[in-house]
Amino acid sequence: MKLSKRLLAIYDMVPSSVVADVGADHGKLIIALVLNGIASHGYAIENKKGPFERLKKAVEDVNLSGKIDVLLSDGISDIPSVVSTVIIAGMGGHLIVDILKKDVLKLANVKTIIVDAHNAVPELRDEVTRLGYMISDEEMVEECGKFYEIIKFSKADIAFLSELDKEFGPVLRKEKSIVFKEKHESRIKSIDGLIETKDIDKTRVTELKEEKRRIKSIL
Repeated sequence: MKLSKRLLAIYDMVPSSVVADVGADHGKLIIALVLNGIASHGYAIENKKGPFERLKKAVEDVNLSGKIDVLLSDGISDIPSVVSTVIIAGMGGHLIVDILKKDVLKLANVKTIIVDAHNAVPELRDEVTRLGYMISDEEMVEECGKFYEIIKFSKADIAFLSELDKEFGPVLRKEKSIVFKEKHESRIKSIDGLIETKDIDKTRVTELKEEKRRIKSIL
């Protein structure tokens, strides 16, 4: 089963485990994980009837109903204690945090959380770390003109993130991949263009210059 670059980046971070995919959509990721033996068992979760029925059919079509349980559920509220890896991808950062904090007791046996947020990524890094996890891996991918930050959290007793870690990612800013540089160099160009706008507020100019300084410090 062919995965997009974004889903492949998530796939590559998943350890051998029982996996729950929250908001599994078409089911491609959880199906690939089970078919290739990375997930010994899978839980594919959707919270609306239509997507749930489509997901259930996708699993049935590849004869994996005995290996993947399709749940009509909200977030991680119904995952069993055997789940040790949780994937939440394709949502906003604040929603991902809400899902995890709403049922935080369900994380007792979860050793790995892998996320892909559309926004509020710095806040997401901070909040999940506060739940008792550390960032063990990150990858940035570009797909169809958009940049995605895939983050892997692993259970940890102690973890610390600096402000730059929260904003740019501790692993991403250390490895400085080509895609990482492309994203932030593009942002610098955008900032320069905004600053040259005649009617821009002085306070906003100061904020943009500070953002540019932070970006240049990590490139």
